[in-house]
Amino acid sequence: MIRPLVRNPAAAVTVRLVTIMLALIVTACATTTTPVPAPSADTAWQARQRRLATLQRWTLQGRVAIETAQDSGTATLTWEQDGDRYIMRIMAPLSQGTFELRGDDRSVALRTPENETLTATDPQALMQQNLGWSLPVAGLKYWVRGIPAPGSPARQLRVDAAGRMLDLEQDGWRVSVLRYKLVGTEEVPDKLYMENSPLKMRVVIAEWKFQL
Repeated sequence: MIRPLVRNPAAAVTVRLVTIMLALIVTACATTTTPVPAPSADTAWQARQRRLATLQRWTLQGRVAIETAQDSGTATLTWEQDGDRYIMRIMAPLSQGTFELRGDDRSVALRTPENETLTATDPQALMQQNLGWSLPVAGLKYWVRGIPAPGSPARQLRVDAAGRMLDLEQDGWRVSVLRYKLVGTEEVPDKLYMENSPLKMRVVIAEWKFQL
């Protein structure tokens, strides 16, 4: 005589629990992805420097506030950069008129409001002699992009978590980027503070244009 199979209720429950746990493990393995770690600030900074260094042709428009030991004022600035060549048009404060500075790494010419053309090898000295103040042209063409000038030690360099330059000291200047703006796919400074005692400057850039 064949007796019917009697099921063990406890065993059946155990089997069901094991089956459910295996299903949950398989589902978790199938749907869980390994998070990609965010790049470090140093990695982002190095990549950012390389990108911005390739931007060799650009135009900006803005204002410069100048404070010296004797005086202060503001000037409007239009700056066209093409590789080493640049053209700056400066509407100087105190009704001094518009000056145009054209140059490259070897020489510079300053055209005065009286249409007189003066030449030199150092743009800072030429501006100082004729305007009473000067822009650090050689370094500023890098600082306005948010990177240090090459070939000169950059001290007290500080970057944020996104790899953007916040502060540095270079060639006797303390440079702070106070604000960035998005231009195309790149963030670039639109407000800087610079100091080389006793000269203090604020540069506010109203418009950036890059030419690739």
